[in-house]
Amino acid sequence: MRPVIDAANLEDLGAQKHSATIYTHDDSRISPYAMVLRADLIMEFAKEKALNIASSKNMGWKFGDSPQGGVAISSVHLSWPASSYDAMWSQEENRWLLNKSGTADLAASGIQLGPKTLVIQNVSITDSIYKDKVGGVTPYSATVGTGTGFILRDGKYFEATWTRADETSGTIWKTLDGTEISFAKGQIWVALTEKAPVFTTIPADAPSPATK
Repeated sequence: MRPVIDAANLEDLGAQKHSATIYTHDDSRISPYAMVLRADLIMEFAKEKALNIASSKNMGWKFGDSPQGGVAISSVHLSWPASSYDAMWSQEENRWLLNKSGTADLAASGIQLGPKTLVIQNVSITDSIYKDKVGGVTPYSATVGTGTGFILRDGKYFEATWTRADETSGTIWKTLDGTEISFAKGQIWVALTEKAPVFTTIPADAPSPATK
């Protein structure tokens, strides 16, 4: 991995080289997850060293009103070999509240994490060529090309298709009839998965999340 990083158009600011410079230690976590990057320190370091920092690019998304239709749900379950997530729709907060492996996913402030728009992108996940010193393999998610998925917003899911021309392009999401999908303004989470999500739907005769 290190030769690849050295050969890429990247600045190696990993903890192996800069642990005392731009990282801090979170006593509430266990190693090796206790090392936390300080954004203020990395920006100071980059300016001091005159590092070339690229500007963020358009991800291909647009924001606006919800598409027509959709299926009203109260929650969705997503799973991977080593973990799982549940997202529950909160009408009061107008966002999806996240649980990780059965436990509320909380910020340090105590607020439960959760986006306005949850993107579930069906992809092929295979072993990459990279692994750690004890044999753990980094997965590779194929996000270039075309595929299917779901856009979750406003208490509903919308079946969708995605298109990404190449690694430098953004991902375009459309409904099954070809209409580009707008995301809700606010935080977005993207779940890359090859396992079908499990939705808990709301009966047709029950009030929808958007009208309760």
